[in-house]
Amino acid sequence: MGKIARLELFRRLVPLCLAVFGIMGAFSFLSLLSAALCLAAAVGIYCALPRTRIPKGAVRPDATPSVLVTDAIGFGVGIPLFSIAIIGSAHATSQGIIFLMLLLLVPASMCVPIFMAAVRHETSWIRFFGNGFEVTQLGLTARVRYTDLSAMRVRQISMGKHFGWLSAFFASAGRHRVSLVGAGEETKTLVFVSKGGGEILISSEVIPDLQRVLISMDRAGVELPEGISERERKKIRRVRKRMYRQPEEPQTEQLDVARIAATVRKYREQNA
Repeated sequence: MGKIARLELFRRLVPLCLAVFGIMGAFSFLSLLSAALCLAAAVGIYCALPRTRIPKGAVRPDATPSVLVTDAIGFGVGIPLFSIAIIGSAHATSQGIIFLMLLLLVPASMCVPIFMAAVRHETSWIRFFGNGFEVTQLGLTARVRYTDLSAMRVRQISMGKHFGWLSAFFASAGRHRVSLVGAGEETKTLVFVSKGGGEILISSEVIPDLQRVLISMDRAGVELPEGISERERKKIRRVRKRMYRQPEEPQTEQLDVARIAATVRKYREQNA
């Protein structure tokens, strides 16, 4: 996790702790004014920290729901359940009630992966260049050249209507996998496989000029995926030859004749 990802996680966890502390203190040792100040400080920290800006030319999938809605869900899960669990266990009179209150910490902790979904979207993007691309996930950046790829596949990913915002977690399962997958019900995803075995999943909707990317990969010698028709393959190779056509070199015999003629002309001028 990079520095900007840690900052985004800090933006969410610190207000969560302040809000829980304020609510818990209002029922025990804090006045209502102090509890309200804790809640105000939580809102202030969340809004005051600078937002992450993606570099120029970078793209990323659309968030569905938006980052603000995802954060609201995380706070809506974490703040009430953590507060009830702590306050209930502090005022409980039997061990059974204390155990039940502590069990609430399990669903309350689900706010952390919800926050991570928002953090992942805020700190992940991709930029394409002529010879490769630069992918960033959770603030960590890697530059990949097309010549470093061993294969590319096309995969259809379906997450369902109500669980698209969790697609990044399912698509990124594994240590050597990076994903920039859209949150739609069904998305066509390109899987770039590096020679080291790592996988990079990118939704085709994210790529601004897919044909140019395929042309660059074909030029680098990477086999085009099976999902592309033979007609499209021929078109890509035809455009590649037209774009990267080498200038015709002058014929060697013509150069030799011109060189000999220049030498004879110079010799005649000297003897004239």
